[in-house]
Amino acid sequence: MPPASSWPNWAPPSFICFSRPTRLPDMSADRPDSDSSAPDARPPSQERQWLQPTAEMDAPTDLGRTSALQAAQSPAITRSILVVSALFLVVLGVALAFVPWRQTVSGSGEVTAYAPEARPRTVESRISARVADWHVVEGDEVAKGDTVAVLEDLGSSYLDDQFADRVAAQRTNTLNGLRLEVERARQKLAQARQKRRSADEKVSNATLGVSTARTRLARIEDLQDDGISSVRDLETARLKFRKARTDSVAAAADLAAARRAVESARLNVERKEQKLEAKQAALSRKVGNARERASNAIVRAPISGTVSSINRVGPGQIVKKGTTLATVAPKTDDRAAELFVSSIGASLIEPGRQVQLQFSGFPALQFSGLPDASTGTFTGTVRFIDPVGDGSGRFRMLVVPDTSATTSWPSPKYLRQGAPAKGSVLLSSVSLGYEIWRRMNGLPPQLSTQQGTAPAK
Repeated sequence: MPPASSWPNWAPPSFICFSRPTRLPDMSADRPDSDSSAPDARPPSQERQWLQPTAEMDAPTDLGRTSALQAAQSPAITRSILVVSALFLVVLGVALAFVPWRQTVSGSGEVTAYAPEARPRTVESRISARVADWHVVEGDEVAKGDTVAVLEDLGSSYLDDQFADRVAAQRTNTLNGLRLEVERARQKLAQARQKRRSADEKVSNATLGVSTARTRLARIEDLQDDGISSVRDLETARLKFRKARTDSVAAAADLAAARRAVESARLNVERKEQKLEAKQAALSRKVGNARERASNAIVRAPISGTVSSINRVGPGQIVKKGTTLATVAPKTDDRAAELFVSSIGASLIEPGRQVQLQFSGFPALQFSGLPDASTGTFTGTVRFIDPVGDGSGRFRMLVVPDTSATTSWPSPKYLRQGAPAKGSVLLSSVSLGYEIWRRMNGLPPQLSTQQGTAPAK
């Protein structure tokens, strides 16, 4: 440590005051390397004078304190800027609280077609078969009924190309035999009915014979009482009456047998006819199935359009029934947006509501609450909303182009089916302050169908 004589001329600040003079101890004696004969050494009297409080120290001023306070205070211009900024923010907040805001319900989905026949159709294999040949490639234009692919049926019965014709010939022969049996049964029924008519006539004749024999017997009995007729004539009349009654009973029995024969023949005819009809239906189905299987081996386009995709199945590979072989996209201007919204939003949407749409690939700047400030969006109208959800709490709705809008939807050449889409269904107009208050409290948008303005909260 250097000697005290080498300390610089230091003066304490004016705000430091000493109550009494203080003398520092002489530390030079404790340091062996101190040299009292050094040229810069000062006498003790000067050291005491240096440590004596001066008049300025005895009478301190507020200059240092004032300088410190001024240094800590902000400049006047800074305070003015802060006051103006605070007033501006307050005025801006109050003004924004009354700015009109449009409540919306957001949804997302994709572009599709409103008419079912205008949507892409898949071409599926109706049978389990082996792919024999492809007749189209991706991008080909096809008409309804054009051949897309040819299959080979895997069923052993259908490997024969003439199987359907042979089944049809078998059907014809079987039905001809059954028709012959029906005709024979009908002939037997006609014969039974003829026998029944003969039995009816015999019963009538027998009844008449009984009546005649009874009348003759009564007359002979009267003559016998008068003594005119002989006993032999009376016995003969009685025998004839008994015979007439016997013949009548036999005729009635024959008539009953004839009627039973007719009923049996009729039932036989009905059985034959029912058998013919059942066999005819079964054979017709068999022939139809054979021909359908043969026709299903040729896969045809269900609609006119463009082949958009083909299954990666080459010739010789086996496909199962129901396997998608290709997809055909129709050429149509019918377009719609299929959007999915939440259950809360679905309760606020009704057909006819306007929707702001944003399509993928078309730059847009969308403000859900300020539809007039949005750019690059397209206008649509809610056409339909499902009454039943999809099982995950979402509801599907279809949005069609708004014919009254100034901007039409993009051309189908650029806006294709399947493109992602987002939409905001426009609801009631409210103030921004009310909208902020509603969202802070977790309340749903207004249910009112009128586009009125709600009071600000």
